[in-house]
Amino acid sequence: MDDIRFERILSENKERIHFHIHHLHIYDGTGEYYAVGQEALWQAALTHDEKKGAFSTYANWKIRNALIDYIRKLSRQQDNDQAYRDQRSEEECCSVEDYMVDHELWEQVKGLLSDNQWKWVTYFIIKDYSVEQIAALEGVSRDAVKNWGRHARRKLKEGLRVE
Repeated sequence: MDDIRFERILSENKERIHFHIHHLHIYDGTGEYYAVGQEALWQAALTHDEKKGAFSTYANWKIRNALIDYIRKLSRQQDNDQAYRDQRSEEECCSVEDYMVDHELWEQVKGLLSDNQWKWVTYFIIKDYSVEQIAALEGVSRDAVKNWGRHARRKLKEGLRVE
Protein backbone atom coordinates (compact mmCIF):
# COMPACT_ATOMS: atom_id res chain seq x y z
CA MET A 1 0.00 0.00 0.00
CA ASP A 2 1.35 3.42 -0.83
CA ASP A 3 1.47 6.44 1.47
CA ILE A 4 -1.09 8.43 -0.50
CA ARG A 5 -3.70 5.70 -0.15
CA PHE A 6 -3.06 5.40 3.58
CA GLU A 7 -3.26 9.19 4.03
CA ARG A 8 -6.72 9.05 2.49
CA ILE A 9 -7.74 6.12 4.71
CA LEU A 10 -6.37 7.93 7.76
CA SER A 11 -8.21 11.16 6.99
CA GLU A 12 -11.45 9.19 6.55
CA ASN A 13 -10.97 7.22 9.79
CA LYS A 14 -9.38 9.79 12.12
CA GLU A 15 -12.64 10.15 14.03
CA ARG A 16 -12.86 6.37 14.35
CA ILE A 17 -9.57 6.32 16.28
CA HIS A 18 -10.70 9.21 18.49
CA PHE A 19 -14.04 7.46 19.08
CA HIS A 20 -12.35 4.34 20.45
CA ILE A 21 -9.95 6.36 22.60
CA HIS A 22 -12.93 8.26 24.05
CA HIS A 23 -15.09 5.13 24.35
CA LEU A 24 -12.38 3.36 26.38
CA HIS A 25 -12.07 6.45 28.64
CA ILE A 26 -8.43 7.03 27.76
CA TYR A 27 -6.74 10.36 28.34
CA ASP A 28 -4.30 10.82 25.48
CA GLY A 29 -2.36 13.97 26.33
CA THR A 30 0.80 12.82 24.59
CA GLY A 31 -0.81 11.26 21.53
CA GLU A 32 0.65 7.81 22.15
CA TYR A 33 -2.76 6.12 22.01
CA TYR A 34 -3.59 7.92 18.79
CA ALA A 35 -0.31 6.57 17.36
CA VAL A 36 -1.32 3.06 18.43
CA GLY A 37 -4.66 3.60 16.69
CA GLN A 38 -2.90 4.79 13.54
CA GLU A 39 -0.70 1.71 13.53
CA ALA A 40 -3.76 -0.51 13.98
CA LEU A 41 -5.48 1.29 11.10
CA TRP A 42 -2.38 0.70 8.96
CA GLN A 43 -2.45 -3.01 9.85
CA ALA A 44 -6.16 -3.14 9.07
CA ALA A 45 -5.57 -1.55 5.66
CA LEU A 46 -2.82 -4.06 4.90
CA THR A 47 -4.64 -7.19 6.03
CA HIS A 48 -8.28 -6.44 5.17
CA ASP A 49 -10.00 -8.94 2.90
CA GLU A 50 -13.05 -7.55 1.05
CA LYS A 51 -14.59 -11.04 0.89
CA LYS A 52 -14.79 -11.30 4.67
CA GLY A 53 -16.64 -8.08 5.42
CA ALA A 54 -16.66 -4.30 5.42
CA PHE A 55 -13.45 -2.39 6.08
CA SER A 56 -15.08 -0.21 8.74
CA THR A 57 -16.04 -3.22 10.87
CA TYR A 58 -12.56 -4.70 10.54
CA ALA A 59 -10.89 -1.35 11.29
CA ASN A 60 -13.06 -0.88 14.39
CA TRP A 61 -12.05 -4.32 15.62
CA LYS A 62 -8.33 -3.76 14.94
CA ILE A 63 -8.23 -0.29 16.52
CA ARG A 64 -10.19 -1.24 19.63
CA ASN A 65 -8.18 -4.41 20.25
CA ALA A 66 -4.87 -2.64 19.63
CA LEU A 67 -5.77 0.02 22.20
CA ILE A 68 -6.85 -2.60 24.73
CA ASP A 69 -3.66 -4.60 24.14
CA TYR A 70 -1.60 -1.45 24.64
CA ILE A 71 -3.43 -0.66 27.90
CA ARG A 72 -2.77 -4.22 29.10
CA LYS A 73 0.89 -3.94 28.13
CA LEU A 74 1.29 -0.68 30.07
CA SER A 75 -0.59 -2.11 33.04
CA ARG A 76 1.59 -5.22 33.09
CA GLN A 77 4.69 -3.05 32.83
CA GLN A 78 3.52 -0.86 35.73
CA ASP A 79 2.78 -3.96 37.82
CA ASN A 80 6.26 -5.32 37.11
CA ASP A 81 7.85 -1.96 37.94
CA GLN A 82 5.89 -1.76 41.19
CA ALA A 83 6.84 -5.32 42.13
CA TYR A 84 10.48 -4.47 41.49
CA ARG A 85 10.26 -1.31 43.61
CA ASP A 86 8.54 -3.24 46.41
CA GLN A 87 11.20 -5.94 46.31
CA ARG A 88 13.99 -3.37 46.41
CA SER A 89 12.40 -1.53 49.32
CA GLU A 90 12.01 -4.82 51.23
CA GLU A 91 15.68 -5.63 50.66
CA GLU A 92 16.74 -2.16 51.78
CA CYS A 93 14.49 -2.04 54.84
CA CYS A 94 15.71 -5.26 56.37
CA SER A 95 18.06 -4.62 59.23
CA VAL A 96 21.09 -6.63 60.16
CA GLU A 97 19.11 -8.23 62.97
CA ASP A 98 16.77 -9.79 60.40
CA TYR A 99 19.68 -11.80 59.03
CA MET A 100 21.02 -12.86 62.41
CA VAL A 101 19.60 -16.00 63.90
CA ASP A 102 21.98 -16.69 66.80
CA HIS A 103 22.08 -13.33 68.54
CA GLU A 104 24.46 -14.50 71.28
CA LEU A 105 27.05 -15.56 68.73
CA TRP A 106 26.79 -12.28 66.85
CA GLU A 107 27.05 -10.28 70.08
CA GLN A 108 30.18 -12.25 70.94
CA VAL A 109 31.58 -11.54 67.46
CA LYS A 110 30.75 -7.86 67.75
CA GLY A 111 32.50 -7.69 71.11
CA LEU A 112 35.72 -8.99 69.57
CA LEU A 113 35.85 -6.51 66.69
CA SER A 114 36.39 -2.81 66.17
CA ASP A 115 33.61 -0.72 64.61
CA ASN A 116 35.11 -0.92 61.13
CA GLN A 117 35.70 -4.66 61.40
CA TRP A 118 32.09 -5.09 62.51
CA LYS A 119 31.00 -3.06 59.47
CA TRP A 120 32.97 -5.48 57.29
CA VAL A 121 31.26 -8.50 58.92
CA THR A 122 27.86 -6.88 58.57
CA TYR A 123 28.22 -5.85 54.94
CA PHE A 124 30.49 -8.56 53.55
CA ILE A 125 29.36 -11.67 55.41
CA ILE A 126 25.79 -10.97 56.46
CA LYS A 127 24.52 -8.74 53.63
CA ASP A 128 26.82 -10.16 50.93
CA TYR A 129 28.06 -6.79 49.64
CA SER A 130 31.19 -6.61 47.52
CA VAL A 131 34.34 -4.82 48.67
CA GLU A 132 33.62 -2.07 46.12
CA GLN A 133 30.07 -1.59 47.42
CA ILE A 134 31.27 -1.35 51.02
CA ALA A 135 33.98 1.14 50.07
CA ALA A 136 31.46 3.31 48.22
CA LEU A 137 28.96 3.08 51.07
CA GLU A 138 31.49 4.00 53.75
CA GLY A 139 33.42 6.51 51.64
CA VAL A 140 36.78 4.76 52.02
CA SER A 141 39.20 2.99 49.68
CA ARG A 142 38.93 -0.66 48.68
CA ASP A 143 42.22 -1.32 50.46
CA ALA A 144 40.79 0.02 53.72
CA VAL A 145 37.83 -2.36 53.45
CA LYS A 146 40.17 -5.27 52.67
CA ASN A 147 42.23 -4.33 55.70
CA TRP A 148 39.11 -4.37 57.91
CA GLY A 149 38.35 -7.86 56.61
CA ARG A 150 41.88 -9.13 57.10
CA HIS A 151 41.96 -7.98 60.74
CA ALA A 152 38.41 -9.18 61.39
CA ARG A 153 39.21 -12.68 60.11
CA ARG A 154 42.36 -12.82 62.23
CA LYS A 155 40.49 -11.72 65.37
CA LEU A 156 37.64 -14.13 64.70
CA LYS A 157 40.01 -17.07 64.28
CA GLU A 158 41.68 -16.25 67.58
CA GLY A 159 38.58 -15.29 69.53
CA LEU A 160 36.09 -17.95 68.47
CA ARG A 161 38.21 -21.08 68.83
CA VAL A 162 36.04 -23.99 69.83
CA GLU A 163 37.72 -26.40 72.24
